[in-house]
Amino acid sequence: MAGKSTISITFKLDGDGNGFKNLANDANGFKKALNSTLSEAQKFNAKAINFAAISVGINQASSSINQLMGTLSGLTEGYQNAKQAQTQLVTVMRQRMDASDAEIESINGVIKAQTELGVIGGTVQKRGAQQVATFLTQKSSLETLIPAMNNLIAQQKGLNATEEDAYSVANLMGKAMQGQTSALSRVGITFTASQEQVMKYGDESQRAAMLSQIITDNVGNMNAELGKTDIGKQKQLENKLAAIKNQIGGVAQAAMPYLSAAANVTMLAANATNAAAA
Repeated sequence: MAGKSTISITFKLDGDGNGFKNLANDANGFKKALNSTLSEAQKFNAKAINFAAISVGINQASSSINQLMGTLSGLTEGYQNAKQAQTQLVTVMRQRMDASDAEIESINGVIKAQTELGVIGGTVQKRGAQQVATFLTQKSSLETLIPAMNNLIAQQKGLNATEEDAYSVANLMGKAMQGQTSALSRVGITFTASQEQVMKYGDESQRAAMLSQIITDNVGNMNAELGKTDIGKQKQLENKLAAIKNQIGGVAQAAMPYLSAAANVTMLAANATNAAAA
């Protein structure tokens, strides 16, 4: 069986007895250096722990900001869509009708009232209204046609009408306003010979009033009638909530640049902290 091995280190001292003092001094120096190294290592470890804590805090802040930006993005999308529809309506009214601020506000009032009594949302209406307006020159004609447009949209597409549906219906109505009465027959709207004469030869106000009457004769007050049903009331609630979300989206839109800047700052801070801790 192998026994224990012992390794002995022997110091050979050259010179006089001062060699013992040199050895002792070197040993003390080594001990001091070792203690100093251990002390610095402990300090560094404490710093590393602090950097890790800071890094975690920054990463959590960055995650929170990104989550908030994701939530607000959904709100700003609806706001931007509504803003676009409003801008298009205002631009067309000013261009085609030389509309004043008061006249534009009056049309917005009609749309709001229609939203409250029926199932066609405000943004959907504005998309249709701006298309109808491209065929008109008078604000009063647009005011007359919006309720009829909503009734036809509601009859054609029901509660799930989209902006594109409104655009299509509005385009047909615009063509009818130009005397192309056959456009209405594509969606099942019929009219008498005398009504057709008015649509072909009447002035704009007469044609707008007649078109509104023709549509009402064919589909009734469909928008309001659907609004009276249980499912219609639910749709009205959805439209109201959408309007509130759009308002919040307007505030979120203004805050987004600041949140984006904050996200960039936290990302840079996290990178710097991670580099310092490495």
